[in-house]
Amino acid sequence: MKRREFIKAAGVAAATTVLGARGPALAAAKPEQMVVMTWGGLWGDQIRAGVDTAFEKSTGIKVVQDRGSSPVERITKIKVNLSNQIFDLVQLHDGLVPLAVKQGVLEPIDRKSPRLTNLKDVYPRFIKDSWVAMIFSPLGIIYNTKLVKNRPTAFADLWRPEFKGRIVLPDISHSIGSYIIPIGALASGKDPKDETAGFEMLKKMVALQPIWSKDTDSIMNALRNEEAVIGLLYTSQTFTVKGWGSPVEWVYPKEGAILYSSGTGIAKNTKNKELAEQYLNLTLDPQVETLYAEKFSYPGTNRKMVGLLTPELQARVKISDDELNRIIELDHDFMGDRRAEWTDRWNRVVAGG
Repeated sequence: MKRREFIKAAGVAAATTVLGARGPALAAAKPEQMVVMTWGGLWGDQIRAGVDTAFEKSTGIKVVQDRGSSPVERITKIKVNLSNQIFDLVQLHDGLVPLAVKQGVLEPIDRKSPRLTNLKDVYPRFIKDSWVAMIFSPLGIIYNTKLVKNRPTAFADLWRPEFKGRIVLPDISHSIGSYIIPIGALASGKDPKDETAGFEMLKKMVALQPIWSKDTDSIMNALRNEEAVIGLLYTSQTFTVKGWGSPVEWVYPKEGAILYSSGTGIAKNTKNKELAEQYLNLTLDPQVETLYAEKFSYPGTNRKMVGLLTPELQARVKISDDELNRIIELDHDFMGDRRAEWTDRWNRVVAGG
């Protein structure tokens, strides 16, 4: 990583220069640590190796990761601490950002902040009012090229009768479990918000006896051991399955792939907003974003990231302008308002009720 880039973007010296008279006050109030709520495991390790390390070197402030909470629990923990906030930043996927906004747990993004220098190079669609995505991946179809002779080309192909008992899909408890409803609507030629069409297609899918998986690892393993021959998966995770030696390929569906993105917001009432902006800016640094590609095959949201990759990694993460324009961004506000109702209906349909 280019240390000078981090110092320029996020260093305390730079902040002091930009903020003028406020610089000494910031330095005097420098906290001992910043607390970031994120996923644990390999993702947390990579954030530690990239963003956290760069932030600590440029500011001298320790970064502590809170890894023990689910995304929904992160939102709750920020909310219960609003009167005396102990968290500074939170990482969430796009589907839960509307809930975080409604719960009032995120600070608005100041697009003119002198500490958010990388925003200008981030694709505009990934910058929301209170959250900025750092990685994304299209959700489409993965299939076994050895066992599936007639290559699928659309979401509608998931409903082909020859796949009965061999389809793997996310359970409703999965972070994208509810996506089967808009995908069903799309497969029937309807708008993704047509929940009536979506649930009708869910009933048809249940008749095909799919394998419902509670996490992405289970989806990948079902394809790895050939229990399933087709399913829903992100393009990025397809490379993981391929790395296991499985004969699989990923398809960009004719209806359009579904957008998945993950990013960072600033916790409401953080005591360290300016430092939180510096941290957020580092998550969007093109050099740091290469780490996401190297470890997980995720494209970064900074346009400059791809140019820093090896040709092999570029081939994994590059998405054409046409594919990016056709990618479907679901209405997560709409879906969030129906989360409880859809979960209940999904459970009743799958149970045969």
